[in-house]
Amino acid sequence: MYLSKSDYILGCFCEKALWLKKHRRDLLETPETNAQADTGYDVQDLAQKLYPDGVMIEAEPWEVGQGAELTKKQAKKHSVLFEAVAKDDDGTFCRIDILEKNGRSWNLIEIKSTNEVKDTQIQDLAYQHYVFTQAGYKIKQCFILHLNKDYVRGKRLSIKNLFKLDDVTEEVAEIQESVSKNTDYLLKYQNKRVEPKIKISKQCQKCDFYAYCCAKVPDYSIWDIFQITTATKICEKLNSYDINKLNADDYDGKNKIDIEAWQKQKIHCDKKQIKEFLSQLKYPLYYLDYETIQSAIPMFENSSPYQQIPFQFSLHIQKEVGGEVKHISFLHKEKSDPRRALAEYLVKHCGKKGSVVVYNQTFEKSRNAELADLFPDLRKALLAINDRIVDQLIPFRERALYHYKQHSSASIKHVLPAFTKLSYENMEVHNGGEAMERYLAFMQGKLTLAEEKALFDGLEAYCGQDTYAMVKLMEVLYKKAK
Repeated sequence: MYLSKSDYILGCFCEKALWLKKHRRDLLETPETNAQADTGYDVQDLAQKLYPDGVMIEAEPWEVGQGAELTKKQAKKHSVLFEAVAKDDDGTFCRIDILEKNGRSWNLIEIKSTNEVKDTQIQDLAYQHYVFTQAGYKIKQCFILHLNKDYVRGKRLSIKNLFKLDDVTEEVAEIQESVSKNTDYLLKYQNKRVEPKIKISKQCQKCDFYAYCCAKVPDYSIWDIFQITTATKICEKLNSYDINKLNADDYDGKNKIDIEAWQKQKIHCDKKQIKEFLSQLKYPLYYLDYETIQSAIPMFENSSPYQQIPFQFSLHIQKEVGGEVKHISFLHKEKSDPRRALAEYLVKHCGKKGSVVVYNQTFEKSRNAELADLFPDLRKALLAINDRIVDQLIPFRERALYHYKQHSSASIKHVLPAFTKLSYENMEVHNGGEAMERYLAFMQGKLTLAEEKALFDGLEAYCGQDTYAMVKLMEVLYKKAK
């Protein structure tokens, strides 16, 4: 049974997850999405253009032996190989994005679609170093070729400046001994005949096998209230994940509120705190929400890798407490940079007086500040909007008002259905991530006309729901303050 690079990384996270992947693939919950895979492929294809003499090793992922032999053959003729394969007799194998000749030795270059080097990427490369060394290749240096977060696109994309090459040879060398030990251990572990048993923890929530391994953990549990270390200690002490087993008096602050609310199935309400929040509001109110896209490869002039580009906003305007609301929306429907048109429309309709209500102010304020930097003539007006922002998240995050159905979350997706009859279920677009993914596909010309229309209708409804939700939650806050 082979041990691939992804197997090794999974096994380092959880050896049982590795065993289940090898023996119970039917249990896999969340395979990699097409959007994630497409981003990686797009970045890889672009990075390869930096090595015009590179030769692709044409072998399917499952053709390990054939790929390894072809790599050895091509390594005698060429100095740069893409998707080079190495394997040893023990069953380890891997592919390296770029294998580059360096004198009588080789460099390993791993392409990553992130804009910085991460610890897991060092582990990736360390395993590849181990396998290629075991396969007889002399490795001199190790690099991670990743997106340059400081790159700002001009009229044309500069591939050379888009990427940054980081030498991580020393970091890889430092963990080679542990990689060797881990590899030996995981090779044996994945071949166990009987399903192993391990302790579960909050960390398991990140795993694709969570539903299987943690079937006895309630949908809302002690894990949701506390951080990993604390949650683990409490669960081990109680031998339970049940919030009802906790003594609320042993805790304070938000933890105590969450526990008591769940145990008594009640709403916690601090009228004083709510009134303090409401007292800062100045009418008319402008309820504002943005939708944005993030592209690994900058699509527009004056944009950077993964920069948040706003393409839509919803604005509900309310002149007095409990008064009627007027809805204004902007959605860019062209395959071009949406920022100038969006900024102008926002400034035009956001007025000059009155509070601008958002849910999680860091996001909207950051977008406005970026737009202000990009368009000096709109700078004063955009920053003036920031000065008027009031964050509706605060009373829910700080537990001035908390419903046991929120499950320790202050996300508007949890708060809204807890206090109103509104929810995001059965909508064409369900969340911000989906909005971003589908709109990016539109920008890249991947949708049919019918799909575009459905997307635009869905986006209008989804973004409008976000600001209308804030209107309804404000009504709840006023009611609870009485």
